[in-house]
Amino acid sequence: MKKYESKIHFLRKNIIKWGKKNYKNYPWRNTDNSWHALSAEVMLQRTKAEQVVPVFQNYTNKYKSPSDFLKNKNEKIFKNLGLHWREEKLIELAEALGEHPIPTEKHKLMGLPAVGDYISAAYRSFYLNLYDVIIDSNIVRVYGRFFGFKTDNETRRNKDLKFLAKRCTPKKNHKLYNYGILDFSRNICKTDPDCETCPIAGKCKYFLDHRIIH
Repeated sequence: MKKYESKIHFLRKNIIKWGKKNYKNYPWRNTDNSWHALSAEVMLQRTKAEQVVPVFQNYTNKYKSPSDFLKNKNEKIFKNLGLHWREEKLIELAEALGEHPIPTEKHKLMGLPAVGDYISAAYRSFYLNLYDVIIDSNIVRVYGRFFGFKTDNETRRNKDLKFLAKRCTPKKNHKLYNYGILDFSRNICKTDPDCETCPIAGKCKYFLDHRIIH
């Protein structure tokens, strides 16, 4: 891991800088309602953020708590998002919580229906401002390209990848970094990357290996 230290520092610095400049002000990023915050992370699974915005706004206007949602659980407000399993999972989540507050501890969050490693980390970092490391397939792609290692659908579960992601995520500015790398992975380091505007291209193994020298 020592061989990566200078690259890790470079990555952190530039992702945070890019993230501040290109911050996406989605409505769930400003909520102070913990049920809305956790629900948003469930809605965002395998769905583009722009598609979630109107559904989230409708949802938050109607349901202020898990009990509110359960009273009207047959309204099917998620039909426009597809992936109907998410509505079932939110019902299970609301039933599990009941009137209890949403836990803050990682292991307790992950014991809830619909809440896995990513959702628990995102909820803790973004909404509770507690240190946590977010990893999804898009973020794995960034690390793989930047540091120069192969990735597949199982890489996000790899202990070495998790260790690297933790090293990259700063203690002090974890929230800024996590928002930054999340947005960066979706808007710059996409499947078809926009290397020309990438702030980390100068030290990116993928870019240096694929660039065309004129």
